[in-house]
Amino acid sequence: MKNRLLILFPGIRYSVDCPLLYYTRLNFEYAGYECISADYGIDEADDLSAFSERAVEKLRGAFENIKFDDYEAVIFAEKSVGTVVGMRLEDELNLKNVYHLVYTPIDETYKYLTTTRRIVGMAAGTEDKYTDAKALQAACKKLDIELITIKNAGHRLEAGKDVTADISALVKVINKIGDPSALEKYRKTEAKKIEDEKAAKAKAEAEKLAKEKAEKEKKEAEKKAAEDAKKSAENTITIHKNHVRKYASKDLDELMEIWLIGNIKEQSFIPKKYWNKNFTEIKRIVELSDVFVYEQHGKIYGFISSMEEELVGIYVAEGARSLGIGKLLMDKMKDKMGILEASVYTKNKRAMKFFEKEEFQATNIRIDEATGEEEVLLKW
Repeated sequence: MKNRLLILFPGIRYSVDCPLLYYTRLNFEYAGYECISADYGIDEADDLSAFSERAVEKLRGAFENIKFDDYEAVIFAEKSVGTVVGMRLEDELNLKNVYHLVYTPIDETYKYLTTTRRIVGMAAGTEDKYTDAKALQAACKKLDIELITIKNAGHRLEAGKDVTADISALVKVINKIGDPSALEKYRKTEAKKIEDEKAAKAKAEAEKLAKEKAEKEKKEAEKKAAEDAKKSAENTITIHKNHVRKYASKDLDELMEIWLIGNIKEQSFIPKKYWNKNFTEIKRIVELSDVFVYEQHGKIYGFISSMEEELVGIYVAEGARSLGIGKLLMDKMKDKMGILEASVYTKNKRAMKFFEKEEFQATNIRIDEATGEEEVLLKW
């Protein structure tokens, strides 16, 4: 264990050999503490404020020679005016590891009671003429300082009428304040308080970060939702004949993608390789055909292609079907051609139903040699 130091600060006409300081010293000596007494070296006086001023001035030089940092803990046991002397020296020398055992403080002591001062405990009598008992109780309550109050006792913590009662009071004060076990209890409480404060700070920081993260995620989600809504609004298909226009060469790749995906999905009864095999040929035919496309927001959603009266095909992109795009395309081609012929695989029920609505009439049924599938010849 590192060295520990106890310094006794007597009061006026209350030396270090008087009961409170004497038994405190014995307790700490038995516990292995180095013990020294503060020698004011000045005459006693009734003016406590003036006395404390001279005592601090006298002790300042002597205390500067003590290597306080060599001690794990430094204990100031202070009586009466010694409470002011000890606390002032702690502040002026900027000491960091001091604990106070405060016996019978005076009114001037109050201005040195702060939230950062380590006070193990304080003892005072209800009849002490050097301090206001109620003011002391309020100060201790505010700063969470343990106060031992001795009823009917004066500044020496003695009632003066019952020696046994005075001794019992002395025992109580020494056990509660002037014993190393009381100091260790205080230090454990202090350490727990520090840990609790660290934990609370860490929790608050974690909650702050979580809140900031949640707010960030919320803002990002709101931003994405706004972007999605904007995108959705931009991509919403509003069916109108004005969106039908003539084919341009730049459209060809987009048209062929719609053609290939549509055939593979809607006419799955024909092997996929058939459509891939005929892709280039159909692309050439479409390029040479009369073609109308349905375009909106810069995107093509369908097209119709015809070589003279023979309909090469009509296709609507997936996700845009059953909206009326096919009908608009067919109406445009009907207006241009006047007569239209088409062939549809009988297994393609969707296409058969569409052409029936468009008033195409069956003229013949045959087998497509390329696929072996039955197809119906239609005319409008």
